[in-house]
Amino acid sequence: MKLSTLAARSLVTLVLAFAPGALTGCAVESTEELTTEVDAQDIVSKAGRFETFIGQDGQHYFHLIAKNGEKVLVSEGYATRVGAEAGVKACQKYGVEVNNFDLQQAKNGEYYFDLLAANGEVVGTSELYTTKSSAVKAIHAVAKVISASLETAGAPIENPNFVSFKGIDGKFYFHLRASNGQIVLHSQGYASEKGAQSGIASVEANGATASNFELREASDGRQYFVLYAKNHKVIGVSQMYASAQGAKRGVDAVVNLLATEM
Repeated sequence: MKLSTLAARSLVTLVLAFAPGALTGCAVESTEELTTEVDAQDIVSKAGRFETFIGQDGQHYFHLIAKNGEKVLVSEGYATRVGAEAGVKACQKYGVEVNNFDLQQAKNGEYYFDLLAANGEVVGTSELYTTKSSAVKAIHAVAKVISASLETAGAPIENPNFVSFKGIDGKFYFHLRASNGQIVLHSQGYASEKGAQSGIASVEANGATASNFELREASDGRQYFVLYAKNHKVIGVSQMYASAQGAKRGVDAVVNLLATEM
């Protein structure tokens, strides 16, 4: 199935969610803005869900999906599913306290955060945020999601697909899910749903070519990658990886996904 056809069928707009770079505060100046603020508080106060999956490296992972379908936290790799499930419990235990989150900065100036256990071990890592204030607000939002969450198994993923949603900043975003349930790429923000659809088409056009990806390094040595369009604009960003090898394997997985599975 061509990606554009699948995108048209599976693009789902989920309103008033939060996304990387989307949690910046603003003054309430209208009834519409007031409604948005109230709905946003409602979203972060309701339970998300934990999903486990096997990564391209054969290790087991979990991620936390907010009520709107946004991935807000992803784990380190575990040798077994039992280990990943234990990680979920640790996430539920430590993630309700904002003091257990550690704010970090990537070398390009963007921010992300880790959730730490009592022994300092990283339990989960966030997406990238464009500003420090957005990342700090996201920490509080994620703690609320975790405090309302119970461990649940994700629905089986039959085919790779795109899911889009509208952030509380009014911008539109999308994620790409692989057939194993892993979210392998997330977008930048777009001013309209049509823009997000164009972004998906751009991922289709550019994501099957490995040379369009660039590996980047965070301040703690972890790696991630970005996908560029022909105009050199970033159209997709990955999760954090423990090593350059892991990030390169992630690039290969996305390229293979877009070139052969969709």
